[in-house]
Amino acid sequence: MFERFTDSARRTVVLAQEEARMLNHDFVGTEHLLLALTGDKGPAGQALTGHDVTRDAARGHIVELIGEGFAPVPGHIPFLPASRLVLQNALRSALGYGVNYINPGHILHALLAGDTSTVPVAHESITACGATLEAINQSLTELMTAPDAPEAGPEPRFVLSA
Repeated sequence: MFERFTDSARRTVVLAQEEARMLNHDFVGTEHLLLALTGDKGPAGQALTGHDVTRDAARGHIVELIGEGFAPVPGHIPFLPASRLVLQNALRSALGYGVNYINPGHILHALLAGDTSTVPVAHESITACGATLEAINQSLTELMTAPDAPEAGPEPRFVLSA
């Protein structure tokens, strides 16, 4: 599945793992994806921060809701089923936009469409920041479909020179 992810979408996944590690969590949940997406420079990050869902604000609400772990977690940190489902559904989002690659906007769209976590911490954090899922989704759609939006194709892996 990750072969369809742009470099920025892959960075989002890696940042989600780092967010989990910084909170001493032994899992990567949808809340960690949300934290990673707040730092995106493209439409995903703009849609979130435009509605006051910043990394610091979201992180504060996440810590209130589920707390921090007690000790650093060594080794691999697994993705919870809900966060894996968001990443899988990002492909559906991409196909809905008529493209066959996944960027952070598609990940956010999938996150907003459905958080199947037992406790939807990402959604609750967004709400606690004073935003609604619908408003962020509307902003995201507008940013991703704007006529002056930069081409969101996959980033080149290398450049050939003549």
